[in-house]
Amino acid sequence: MEKIKNYFSDWSIYEELWLALVCTIMISVWYLNGDTPFMLILSLTGSLNLVLGAKGKVTGLYFAVINSLLYSYQCMGVKLYGEVMYNLIYSIPVSIIAIYLWKKNTKSNGQVCFRTMTPKLMVMIFIGTVAGIFGYSGILKVMGGNLPFMDSLTTVVSVIASILYLMRFSEQWLMWVVVNALSIAMWIMVYMSGDKTALIIIVMKITNLLNSSYGYYNWKKIALNKKYATT
Repeated sequence: MEKIKNYFSDWSIYEELWLALVCTIMISVWYLNGDTPFMLILSLTGSLNLVLGAKGKVTGLYFAVINSLLYSYQCMGVKLYGEVMYNLIYSIPVSIIAIYLWKKNTKSNGQVCFRTMTPKLMVMIFIGTVAGIFGYSGILKVMGGNLPFMDSLTTVVSVIASILYLMRFSEQWLMWVVVNALSIAMWIMVYMSGDKTALIIIVMKITNLLNSSYGYYNWKKIALNKKYATT
């Protein structure tokens, strides 16, 4: 009990309410939609990953590993191969490495040190992302994947955002805003095609979109705090 109390010692009442609200929403949608326990775990781990990550908690990365496994399985069923490859081949290893690097760059009070990007780095990231999107969409089209350009868009941006996440750059959250917005559109298409289990993923992505906006605000605030300055 004492460990739980200490874990939330730096949370504001609004952050605690947001965490409770996110869990309540996901459980409610799962129940009303009559989904399987698998979908409940998928949605909760996906949301907890980002809520805790936005707060700068290493714990969120453990949920990320679990969610990547479950989400890739779900995507395989609707032929979103880009999402499958991203989660299995890339996201899980990155999350495991991030656990090590985040712990290595954590202050004695448990606060992870975050950074901000230079304008030059932002331009380089943008050019690399655009090139990757068009190149990967061609590969997915050859594989016969569903929604190849949209799948490539969300996958490539996710890969770049994950690298920045690993390196603790606060701007990575802006890319997750884009990823979640595009994912919402993609899963709406899946839902309209007749897959009703996509509804809970749509709600999860909307929740993640809102959380990504807060994540950018919180990480930027920490990065600009001289007490947590890092290189």
